[in-house]
Amino acid sequence: MEFPDTPTTVSRRCFLGGCAATALATGTALSAGTAAAAESQPCGKLPPGTFLAKKADVPLNGGVVVYFDDETSVVVAQPKKGTYTAFDAKCTHLGCMCSEVDNNLIICWCHDSRFSSVDGKRKTGPAKKPLPQIKTKIKGDDIVVA
Repeated sequence: MEFPDTPTTVSRRCFLGGCAATALATGTALSAGTAAAAESQPCGKLPPGTFLAKKADVPLNGGVVVYFDDETSVVVAQPKKGTYTAFDAKCTHLGCMCSEVDNNLIICWCHDSRFSSVDGKRKTGPAKKPLPQIKTKIKGDDIVVA
């Protein structure tokens, strides 16, 4: 399956469907004795300069989830006016994709883990580790990987 060179912003409904599939796959992997799926790794595959989002598309106290491929999704948030943060969207609990940002919380609906959009730290839920942060910079009106 081929994926476009540019990311696609995915709706909550689409991500929830993908989350269910990820949970099923993760459960299968864990039952086979492989806990690797539970570990979230930063999106190291994204080279510097990779476009993440337009500043105008990232709401204040909210954010967007950007989908690159089956393994790489990024949450881009604006926790305060003019400040943008980005995190690997893979939940550190069991590897489901976080699918929403609301009131400065990044939400994984699989098991209701919630993370701060300021620093990625776990706020509630079964996840114990923070979301890995992705360094960003502003390039004109774009938010890109630093």
